[in-house]
Amino acid sequence: MARDPMHPSAISPTLRQSISTNTEGTMEGQRRTTLRRTARVASIMIAGSTLLACAAPYGAAPVATNFPESYQPKLQAAAHWAIVAEKSAEALLRSLAPGVACADPGAICPRVYVRPAAKQTVFAQNFRAAFITALVSHKVAVAHSPGAAAIAIDIDVQTVRFSPYRQNQFVPATAIYAGAWAVYGLAASATPAAAGLAGAAVFGGYDAWRWAKSEDASGPTPQTEVVVTVSAADATRYLGRVAAVYYAADSDAGLYTEAPPLFNVAVGGEGTQRPVFNVPVRGEQ
Repeated sequence: MARDPMHPSAISPTLRQSISTNTEGTMEGQRRTTLRRTARVASIMIAGSTLLACAAPYGAAPVATNFPESYQPKLQAAAHWAIVAEKSAEALLRSLAPGVACADPGAICPRVYVRPAAKQTVFAQNFRAAFITALVSHKVAVAHSPGAAAIAIDIDVQTVRFSPYRQNQFVPATAIYAGAWAVYGLAASATPAAAGLAGAAVFGGYDAWRWAKSEDASGPTPQTEVVVTVSAADATRYLGRVAAVYYAADSDAGLYTEAPPLFNVAVGGEGTQRPVFNVPVRGEQ
């Protein structure tokens, strides 16, 4: 019976040795290629580490870094002004020692006078009114005139404007990308009912995201910021001092930087000389 030429026994010893030699050579070449690639990567890493190690330890100016994440309220309504006035009054009262000669042990004595802010803006006027209301509600004796009070309270409002496009939030785009594609894959390969559930998951996730982000004010980071400082002092020294910083909508910047508008109001009857008075009006025209 003829022998199968492809059977291993039909291959001559010389040919078998040649095939074995070629296989071993190919494997050896692959190992050498892997070693060369590994050595190349290692050399790049060593070179990079060397460059970092050789970085200059001194510089002409400090390296700019970000502050840790923090939160800052944004003023968007007159009700917010009343809230910040109340908080400022409470903080100032905590820094003042209760008087021992008062009829009410919890009251602040002697009487205080709240001076108008140096620049009478719409915000400054409303803040002072709300601040006085807060003091009275805390049983503080507030005088109508400065001569009748031993403690003077000053309100200082400073408005600053920073550069636009300041980033204050980081959203991991990789998570959004991966989540969107996961939902897309679920909807694309599922039955209509499952696809409907996938759509509900999308909207449910959006509602959950809105709920979690409801604390954040809408819109970009405002350029306008308002610094409110309230201090109490007698004739010789400061007795208490508090400060707070708030964002303000850029479209409302005029409420913090401009005086209320004046309107000419004529007084008198017909046929008589009618004097004209400039009457300040709170709020916008």
